[in-house]
Amino acid sequence: MQQVERSWDMLKPSARAQVSLNPIRNWVEHVVPEVEKAGKQEGRPEKKIVFLLGDPTAYPKFQTPNEYKVTVANSVGKIDGYTDFFGDLKVRTQLAEVLSSHHRKLDADDIILASGGSGALFYATLALAKPGDKILMPRPTFPLVKAFADFYSIQVVFYDLNPGTWQVNIVELEQIYEQNPDIKFILVNSPSNPMGSELSPQALTEIVNFCERHNNLPIVSDEIYENMIFEKREFKFISDYAKTVPVLRCSGLTKKCLVPGWRLGWLALYGEGDTFKEVKKALRNISNILLMPNTICQAALCDVYKKSLDIIPEKMDELHARYKALHHGLHDAYGISVGETKGAMYSTLIINIEEFSDIKSSIDFAKKLQQEQNVLVFPGELFYGEKFVRLVICCDLEIIEEACQRIKKFCLDHKKV
Repeated sequence: MQQVERSWDMLKPSARAQVSLNPIRNWVEHVVPEVEKAGKQEGRPEKKIVFLLGDPTAYPKFQTPNEYKVTVANSVGKIDGYTDFFGDLKVRTQLAEVLSSHHRKLDADDIILASGGSGALFYATLALAKPGDKILMPRPTFPLVKAFADFYSIQVVFYDLNPGTWQVNIVELEQIYEQNPDIKFILVNSPSNPMGSELSPQALTEIVNFCERHNNLPIVSDEIYENMIFEKREFKFISDYAKTVPVLRCSGLTKKCLVPGWRLGWLALYGEGDTFKEVKKALRNISNILLMPNTICQAALCDVYKKSLDIIPEKMDELHARYKALHHGLHDAYGISVGETKGAMYSTLIINIEEFSDIKSSIDFAKKLQQEQNVLVFPGELFYGEKFVRLVICCDLEIIEEACQRIKKFCLDHKKV
């Protein structure tokens, strides 16, 4: 019998998978190497300064505290089997007590544990919107929910934050809703990634009042940077302002506890009576597919979270010092200004494009800065904005100072004559 020679054929991915893209990771994994491959400018500094991914543990001053490691190590063996798909009941009961306020008491049934804050946002998005539905998102914003929406054919309608203050424009929100009365929820993010801004009490009140006027439009609140603010004061949660508006708060240990690799977050539901009765059924359906997050970290969750409340102020002082160093180092830079930062671990450089001879966008700025000065930043377009770049400000002060010198030289090199 004659042998038929065969070869391996290339498999074709699904169309849905091909539209799923996280622009942040795409920049790191593809664009940065492509820029390097295109060639560095002669005389470029040898040392690379990276202001890209928001992993605090990549920097000396923001390593995971040893006491957290001891806590999670002691948790081994406490929960080894499957838990409820919402997470271990005892852990959720404890977390509900921690997240309750004088405005609203939570029960274990109001807490869904997830794989990081990203998992919580994923749950909230899919529980409230189906393919073809519309959701309302701020701009600029972190692109993850947009990636979820694209994957599931959910339409995103953007509302622009006011440049500089990055507060909401209620007049614009009203106009947008008038044209899109079928929107399923509004997303808010404070403190903000990428801007490092914080929504003021007035802005939180205005958003809640807007939602009340429009059939108690649900609020999905991305609070992964909760309590990470520069001034030592009480952080304001939007759920504290809501009387009849359902709020789905998405948070986790990732940033504030300096443990992004632990992948443990939660979705907390703030409402009364049967507000979330049907949504909880939907969330259980979703969690039945993905199952619960890892049980070792579940067992350590509340202890680590409570300990973080004492450590966060010290870490925020460190971040504030870095922001001040960046602001001071670039206060006289040509063509750029440092955006106002009030929290999280980010700052921005606002680019006056018209003052440069051959820089046409923040993407152009970021690529050329890498080629010429070996400084890596994210352009604003990755966050659906423009004319700014984002920097993670966790690195040591001397690195920020060196980066400022390089950035200032870069800006002068491209000065419009």
